[in-house]
Amino acid sequence: MTSVGSALLISMLIILGVFSATQIPGASSDNPLEECPDSPNCQRSSQEFKVSPERTLEAVLNVLEKMNAESVEQTGEFEVHAVFRIRIFGFRDDVHLALTPHEDGDTLVHIRSASRTGYSDLGVNGRRVNRFYRMLADELR
Repeated sequence: MTSVGSALLISMLIILGVFSATQIPGASSDNPLEECPDSPNCQRSSQEFKVSPERTLEAVLNVLEKMNAESVEQTGEFEVHAVFRIRIFGFRDDVHLALTPHEDGDTLVHIRSASRTGYSDLGVNGRRVNRFYRMLADELR
């Protein structure tokens, strides 16, 4: 690819990233996952589901498989770490999930999706978090 072609491709990716902002649920105050840095390449969020933590964990693992995570590892009773590989550039992103059971039987799902390298992710992590929540809601129906 020529330098002009490369510059055009990078410009298009930046424009797509700027115009593809997504609304992501905020992180709850009891989110146990690491805070995101002051860079746009990380998203941290929490969302409640009216399902038991055991059923939610099963659904989380199914969704990560359907999303083609490169690797998925259950790191605790209700904790999961997944790695996603960005096709075009080969960068890897880490996704950490923690489930908080509530006394009423509901489950609070916490997610943190972050790029390992770079400053901007062109909205990739935000889109991943939203897609994850949509797919999880569908899986739990």
